[in-house]
Amino acid sequence: MKNYEDIKREKLITELLVMSKKVLELEKSLSEVEHVKKALLESEERYKTLIQQSSDGIYIFDPKTERILEANEQFLKMLNYDEEEIQSLDLHDIIELDDKTIKSNIEKVLKGEKHVPGLQQYKRKDKSIIHVEIRSKAIKYSDTQVIMVNVHNVTEHIQTEIELRKQAERLKDQAELLDIAEDAIIVTDMDGKIIFWNHGAEERYGWTKNEAVGKIVHELLRTESQIMLDTIKRRLLYDSHWEGELVHTRKDGIKIIVESRWALRRDKDGSPVAIMEINNNITERKKAEEALQKAKDELEKRVAERTGELKNLNEKLLVELNRRQHIQDMLRKGSERYKNLFENSPIGIYRTNPDGCILMANPTLVRMLGYNSFNELASKTSRRGGYEPTYLKKKFKKRLEKGERVRGFEAKWLRPDKSVIFVRENAKAIKASDGKVLYYEGTVEDISEQKKAEEKIHSYQKQLRSLASDLSLTEERERRRIATMLHDHIGQTLAIAKIKLGALLGVKTGPTFADDLNEIREHLELAIQYVRSLTFELSPPILYELGLEAALEWLAEQIHEQHGIQYEFENDMEEKPVSEEIRVFLFTAVRELLVNVAKHAGASKVKITVRRINDNISIHVADNGVGFNASKMNYYLEENKGFGLFSIRERLTHLGGQVEIRSQKGRGTRVILSAPLNIMKEI
Repeated sequence: MKNYEDIKREKLITELLVMSKKVLELEKSLSEVEHVKKALLESEERYKTLIQQSSDGIYIFDPKTERILEANEQFLKMLNYDEEEIQSLDLHDIIELDDKTIKSNIEKVLKGEKHVPGLQQYKRKDKSIIHVEIRSKAIKYSDTQVIMVNVHNVTEHIQTEIELRKQAERLKDQAELLDIAEDAIIVTDMDGKIIFWNHGAEERYGWTKNEAVGKIVHELLRTESQIMLDTIKRRLLYDSHWEGELVHTRKDGIKIIVESRWALRRDKDGSPVAIMEINNNITERKKAEEALQKAKDELEKRVAERTGELKNLNEKLLVELNRRQHIQDMLRKGSERYKNLFENSPIGIYRTNPDGCILMANPTLVRMLGYNSFNELASKTSRRGGYEPTYLKKKFKKRLEKGERVRGFEAKWLRPDKSVIFVRENAKAIKASDGKVLYYEGTVEDISEQKKAEEKIHSYQKQLRSLASDLSLTEERERRRIATMLHDHIGQTLAIAKIKLGALLGVKTGPTFADDLNEIREHLELAIQYVRSLTFELSPPILYELGLEAALEWLAEQIHEQHGIQYEFENDMEEKPVSEEIRVFLFTAVRELLVNVAKHAGASKVKITVRRINDNISIHVADNGVGFNASKMNYYLEENKGFGLFSIRERLTHLGGQVEIRSQKGRGTRVILSAPLNIMKEI
């Protein structure tokens, strides 16, 4: 028969042959990769051509160094630089902005914001200034994140606007000049009625001057804007000018996008008298920008897809080449890896002979059994060594000898120091060809912590069942107590009052009539007092009428009156809005804690403190009683049937709060209740 090493070697050789075949297949796919690269280069070339043919200036810069990487011909002409000169500049060389503002704008673009600062000033090579509108976006450029800026030169429009403002007083005298302008120029009074309509407006919108003059401009043009027209007018009155984009509808029903600039004309007294609009049709430019953006997005998407495909192919090829290169190393280092796995496994691994003597054990099993080394473990026999694992037991060995594979067998092991650990075993018998057992192999997992947790859960469930029974019994006793109170006190008092009243019906008034009436009145008063007392015990009105803090102080007064325990009540007077459910529960919990103080603590003084801590209400109930060992809380609750503390802890946890108990024997007890405030209602 083949031994284990031969089988392993044959398997690795088979894997090597399969890997070689896959490498050949991947090498075949290299031609496809080259095709992808070629398509990618063609896409990039089309993208560059589209940028170069754009009517606006476009440049790309590195956001880290702020150095310009590339610019189209329109941008070079705009600033009068050649390509080599522009690539030697950074943003500070061409933009009239401080360093802080430039860096802030770069950060906004990198975060994905559509950052359009509006008008900016750029410096030409001859140091002259031009006015531009820019739009910026972060893109991938040669696998590097860069920012592409679209620059539209609006210097001529700005200069025209300035000139028009200077000549506002001479607007009527220059009507003929305005009339021959290509842009649509409209002058309205402050009510929006058209008083001037130039030839450019006729060409732009289709209405003649006679048709337009006297009409309300924005009703005629059916103006659409992202900003309310009233808002634009308010800005105009404040700044004397406004500019932005509007949508107008021509006479033939076609909508156009215009770049509109408004200037306010005032009289000598400074009062506004007219508004001049200069509207430039930018519909085609907008369509071009949208087409350019769409093409850019599509190109970026295709580049990303192609790049991803190429990257995946390269990664696969690299993985296969690395696997082929390291096959020999894997064969050489295989035994070392298995050794490391054996020694560093978190599960104990062993091998014994049929007599139970340890042949092999990993360090985890040695530590699990409480020994310092494998040699120390191997030198010990089962009983004489003082430890008793499962694999030495006859019943366990018989199952293995029958050919059964033991899985998930849980048992207790006795260690040399007499401590016990709980383990889960998997084991099997290794037999020779004649069926004789050669040795046993197995794994051991220490589940002591799991067992402790299970015991804790079992104790918890037992406690819950006990508390459920106590709850039912307590509820029945409370019903019986209320019934007895009603019968023995209120019922008898009212019965006596009824008898007395009946007797008075048949008796004439005499000297004792007033005394009898007073006696009946006293019985009725006593019944009323019992009813009030019962009402306060069942549901104290003070909790709903004056709030939680007043109700808690009333509880402290009651514990003083009923049990003679001195009390101190402290309130930070902060507003503490809580839901009705939490308010009722906190009142009930503090009442239960005070009852425990009176019954079990042997205390002479109790202190209640109510504070607001951030978004929580915190209530401290502290006494100077006998106390208990808080570290054994679960044992205390189970042994003493501590329904009160257990109930408070479970219910408050359900409501999103928590309970903290601090206590030492002879040093009193402090219970801290914390619950969330109703912040939304407070706001």
